[in-house]
Amino acid sequence: MMELRHLRAFLAVAHHRHFTHAAAAIGLAQPALSQHVAQLEDELGVRLFERARRGALLSDPGRAFLPRAERVLAELEAARSEARDYQGLVRGRVVIGTLSSIAALRLPTVLARFRHDHPGIELVLREDHSAALVTQLSSGAIDLAFIHAGSLQRRRRPRPAPTPPDVASATLETEDLVLALPRRHPLAAARQVGFAALAAEPFVLYDPGSTVREIVMAAAAQNGFTPRVALEATGNDTVRAFVSAGFGVTVLPRGLAAAPGPPIVTVELTAPRVARTVSIAWRRHGAMQPAVRAVFDLLRASLTTA
Repeated sequence: MMELRHLRAFLAVAHHRHFTHAAAAIGLAQPALSQHVAQLEDELGVRLFERARRGALLSDPGRAFLPRAERVLAELEAARSEARDYQGLVRGRVVIGTLSSIAALRLPTVLARFRHDHPGIELVLREDHSAALVTQLSSGAIDLAFIHAGSLQRRRRPRPAPTPPDVASATLETEDLVLALPRRHPLAAARQVGFAALAAEPFVLYDPGSTVREIVMAAAAQNGFTPRVALEATGNDTVRAFVSAGFGVTVLPRGLAAAPGPPIVTVELTAPRVARTVSIAWRRHGAMQPAVRAVFDLLRASLTTA
């Protein structure tokens, strides 16, 4: 069977036109080099060299075989170089599944730092709800994911969001959710508002699948009502804009509510106090590729506040 050592021996002799010189050039004993060439000739069924007293000259089949052997070894070296680039974070691709709130507020600065240090690594963001991101992570469509879990009472020691057996996760932060109101709303002057007081309010809610929406529904159910939905939307900016315009009230993570945007008023929520836990998730089985590991370590170190 033809092996790479046979090709290397052949090329050495072809370039040096001498078995002894070729053996010295590649650090191989001459008998071993001669054996490799002979094995290659047996495999091909032709003589590749015409042996002469002062050296070795390529035969006609040898001259025809030479460029193919050179291409094979060139491709091998290119593959090795490329693999070293990936290992050394010179090249690579990392797909991150993220929630829109994380993508807008937390990731730009952190990933800009990574991009500065590793300009050859391609970064891809996929925005979706937590459940969809976990599915994509399990299937291998994405490498890392930010996911939410809701709580009706903030824990002293937040737990990671629940995940299937093939996905692991670690908590980054737990953030209170606050009531967001139009500026002229009757409750805008209150310091705290219990969920029961919102039973008659129209709500601007994230679309189904959103963890924040699920938290609102659970808190309302705990207080004996179902929220009256005036508008559903996907984007944070859209939800906030419609609240600002007086369409209804909503519940937002505190960081989003404090971010620049259309004017709203925020009020603390009680009975129950609601919060969300943000976790970073990854596939449990198999080693992370070097680029994925580098991004994961940076995100976890930079965003962990819990």
